[in-house]
Amino acid sequence: MSRLKRLIIEVHRRSLWQVLLIYCGAALVAYQAVQALTEGLALPQWFPAFAIVLFVVGLPIVLATACVHEIAPPTVTPEEPTPLTESEAARIEAEAAAAHLETRRRHRFLTWRNAVATFVVVLAAWGVVATGWMLFGRTADESATADERPAVAVLPLENRSGLPEDEYFTDGIHDEILTQLSKIGALSVRGRTSVMRYRETLKSLSEIGEELNARYLLEGSVLRAGPTVRVTVQLIDAQRDEHLWAETYDRQLSMENLLAIQTEVARRIAEELEATLTPEEEERLAAVPTANPEAYDYYLRGRHFWHQRSLAAFDSAIGYFNQAIFLDPDYARAYAGLAETYVLLPQYRGPSIPEVLPFAKAASERARALDPDLAEAHTASGYLRAYFEWDHEGAERDYLRAIELNPDYATAHQWYAELLGVTRRWDEALLEARKAVELDPLSPAPNLILAAVLAFSGRPDDAIPVFERLLESYPGFYNAALMFAAAYVLKGDYAAAAPLYDRLAELTGTDPEPYRAYLAALSDPAKIPEAVRALQHSDVVGTVGRSMYLAHLGQIDEALVALEEAYETRDPFLPWINSQTYYEGLRSDPRFRDLLRRMNFPD
Repeated sequence: MSRLKRLIIEVHRRSLWQVLLIYCGAALVAYQAVQALTEGLALPQWFPAFAIVLFVVGLPIVLATACVHEIAPPTVTPEEPTPLTESEAARIEAEAAAAHLETRRRHRFLTWRNAVATFVVVLAAWGVVATGWMLFGRTADESATADERPAVAVLPLENRSGLPEDEYFTDGIHDEILTQLSKIGALSVRGRTSVMRYRETLKSLSEIGEELNARYLLEGSVLRAGPTVRVTVQLIDAQRDEHLWAETYDRQLSMENLLAIQTEVARRIAEELEATLTPEEEERLAAVPTANPEAYDYYLRGRHFWHQRSLAAFDSAIGYFNQAIFLDPDYARAYAGLAETYVLLPQYRGPSIPEVLPFAKAASERARALDPDLAEAHTASGYLRAYFEWDHEGAERDYLRAIELNPDYATAHQWYAELLGVTRRWDEALLEARKAVELDPLSPAPNLILAAVLAFSGRPDDAIPVFERLLESYPGFYNAALMFAAAYVLKGDYAAAAPLYDRLAELTGTDPEPYRAYLAALSDPAKIPEAVRALQHSDVVGTVGRSMYLAHLGQIDEALVALEEAYETRDPFLPWINSQTYYEGLRSDPRFRDLLRRMNFPD
């Protein structure tokens, strides 16, 4: 008999085909259940794969149990060598056959019992790991309580006049409705940057709702014609594709009427979604920011340019905010807009921190004095304290107050995440960064901070997908390319970092050689002198960036010289040296510790 035929007979005799099919079928059903549990319990996405591994490990055990009991074939062995009668031979043969059938039955029972036991053990092992993860394994970002509030996105309003000069006015009405909704704590409102990406889109409302993680969408239009304005809005349940409420407002173009429309829209949405307003929220909704319609118009123009995030746009925003303040010296929101513009100028290669500090501080303090309950004013103050004055405790108080006043202000959560990262409170930073992304999911800045916090807190593998999505959506975002390259460097993958540094050089129109020399020196210490020369004679990486690369190459003295230069100019990125792993080699140096103390970081 051939070996293959003998194997097939043995497989059939030991019921291996049946055991294999039943086990695999049960494993498939269990895997589907595991997928549902993973999603329902908010477990990490590797848990279904972990279940597959367990079932694969269990399979050899199941097959082995089918082979451990040897089944002897039926034989007729006389007890004595004396001849047997026909009836005795028949009896012995019958007894042997019965014994063989009993052995096969027992073998089949043991095989199925062990298969079921293995299946149960596999599921139990998965359950124990899942339970342990939920109880002890979650980090701060994974164990955060889900936001159960109704999520609303205010889509860009259509400019029905078609006139370019009315675009800012339409956007202003949109922003004001969004601002009013954000004052209602029982609602979760998506940020402006994310929703503005749908100004001209062919996507369905259900697709938009899914991408923004917002079930309810507000859409509409604005028509300004001479002394009148028509605002049309409708609230839609994107999940059910159902219109919940619609209204058209025809009003004379006045300050009172515009504010009344915005407030009415916010109240109606809250009413439709059964969101209860607190007395404080009622008061904030009813507040009139300015009685001067021309000042309000200048404020809308200022915000229109502020959102464009460029030096030229910031310059225009400052001009319009100042015109609004000239017409209404008590216009708190105009002062807050002015402060939020000033604090961003140094990051966009504008005037240095010492140059803009007096203006930013004056605008911030004036805004808070005029309206202590204005979240934007506290947010600007927090940023100023954190990066201009290195007052970390004061900055945290400001950010927490801003979030208390407006829990849906994504910028406050984002800037607070930066402060927490700078002070090495990584778990809290991750919470705030994820909250900022949840509120403004398609905005580049919150996603950049989330990726940076992941990368610099020792999780570059988790940061890489965020960077990839970010650069796919914003291919010209050079800060994303810079930090993405840093994530690969921290991971030790210099080959993957190289094209990102080349892309950074292309986006900024600068020389890629310093970056290439830096990467080459990381791989070959003999090339460190060449890299130091390339970094020292180039400003393309910035002062803090130059210190970072020099520190990473072990050039302590050169790195400290660059840091002192950054300290004198109050480089806006300098506070990050407190938490960057690039500077680990400097932490024992008394000069570096003294620098941190001068920046109000604990020793």
